[in-house]
Amino acid sequence: MLHSAAGRLSVTPSKNRLTVNLTDEEARQLARLAEKSKVSKAWLGRRAICSLLERAQADGNQVSLPFASAAVGRGQ
Repeated sequence: MLHSAAGRLSVTPSKNRLTVNLTDEEARQLARLAEKSKVSKAWLGRRAICSLLERAQADGNQVSLPFASAAVGRGQ
C-alpha cells in the first residue's frame, strides 16, 4: 500500500491480491499510461485505490457512487 506523509510516498509490502475486470479499451489505456509513466499497471491500480480510500476517509468514509450509470449497466 502507498502511504503519503508530508507529500512523500512510501511503499508498504502488500500481501493481498485483488482481481479487476477491465474492458479492452480500459486495459489498453492503462497499459499506455503505465508505459508512458514507467510504472507497472499494478502500481497504478494501487495508487488509484489509495487515492479513493484517502478521499473516502476525508469525506467521512463515504464514496460518491454513480448510481445512474450502475443501473444502466444492469440493463435497467
